[in-house]
Amino acid sequence: MKIPFNKKNLIILVIFIILTGSAFIKINFFKFYSIYFEYKYRITKNIIKKQNLKKLEVIENNKIFFDKKEYNFLNFSLIKHGVKYKKKYVHRPVGYFDIYNNRIIFVSYDGSIYYSNNINEIKKNKLILKKIKVLNYDFNFDDGDDEFYRNIIIRDILVDKENLYIVTNGRSKLNNDYYGSTEILYGKINLEDAEIKLKKFFTSGTKIFNIKDWSHTGGRMVKYKDSSFLLTVPDYALMEDYKKLENSINSDKSIIGKVLLIKNGKFSTFSYGHRNPQGLFYDSENDLIFETEHGPTGGDEINLIKNKKNYGWPSATYGAHIVGLNKYRSHAKNGFIEPLKYWWPRNCAMSEIIKIDNNFNSSWKDEYTLMNACLSGSYNQGESLYRWKFDKKREKLIKKGKYFIGDRIRDLKYSKKNKVLIILLENQKQIALIY
Repeated sequence: MKIPFNKKNLIILVIFIILTGSAFIKINFFKFYSIYFEYKYRITKNIIKKQNLKKLEVIENNKIFFDKKEYNFLNFSLIKHGVKYKKKYVHRPVGYFDIYNNRIIFVSYDGSIYYSNNINEIKKNKLILKKIKVLNYDFNFDDGDDEFYRNIIIRDILVDKENLYIVTNGRSKLNNDYYGSTEILYGKINLEDAEIKLKKFFTSGTKIFNIKDWSHTGGRMVKYKDSSFLLTVPDYALMEDYKKLENSINSDKSIIGKVLLIKNGKFSTFSYGHRNPQGLFYDSENDLIFETEHGPTGGDEINLIKNKKNYGWPSATYGAHIVGLNKYRSHAKNGFIEPLKYWWPRNCAMSEIIKIDNNFNSSWKDEYTLMNACLSGSYNQGESLYRWKFDKKREKLIKKGKYFIGDRIRDLKYSKKNKVLIILLENQKQIALIY
């Protein structure tokens, strides 16, 4: 039977296609969006590469633009300023830093500790790094170990008052088998004598074997309320037994896959369901905790952390599906907390997240401004800084800007006193100041 082609039938056909297409998109949204993203990737790749090259030319001239406002961009080679690196070795993480008495405290991949001159002097294009001697502790860097995420046990640092805290993954050997054990060291900073004694501040006492990916052994640390601290602990990539992994992450008896509350040398679970946290920030003024973490090929998250809440992993993620593990995408529908933001189908490979003071940029003054840094990620999302406006009433993040830097940004801090943003560039092994 031949259907006559007329205006009425054409309208019916168009409506049918729209309804069918809408139903398909609704049912298969993530698949549809991934196809769209990859198509967009192919047709925009060269355009974005050209745009990024232009941005790098500006950076090479010691400038960067945040929303048409020009800033100075000063970068300093760590190697030229005395930091030693091994030949033929992948330095990831390259190190971490914090700010103390208007100076930068930097702990490199092998546990060497340095302090800088005054930040205002650095802004005049003069960086001086001096080494602090560790008197009583050996970080046991193994030159023969090519598993760099296992060997580089420094996972974060924090300066609080006169104390330096160093988070390590506790990599050790027992009967020729490696294990991890998240630990925190601390010591009083003594710049006059340029030396420090380190001792154990916290240890879980847990030995974790069969770690499949040692990049899942990091731990970010922040000062919290009432002389307590928050510490992120990843899932240690314990992928041999999915059910055991899930039970451990949801158990208060295990440290993995959580944000821990540490006080008086003891820990308790603050939040559950975390895969591989890379950033942590506590806003004491507004009593808000922000966390970033890596998802499984897509699914990177920015989370607003609340006490005793579960953030989904390994049951729920917006990343790639792993057969037998993550069952859900939607978090809220399955009893978990939704991320403020997630990436799909590719990641920005985010690292640290911070809050930016309102005086840094006059056009941001009426905003609650958060900024997160990215590592490699995809060509059009990684190696960048992202700026977000946080709506406190609705607890929503609104993307306000993305600024391509052209390198893995391992660490990120803001000095309110100096109105300067400080970043650690991993591939180039540089510290950079933006002001």
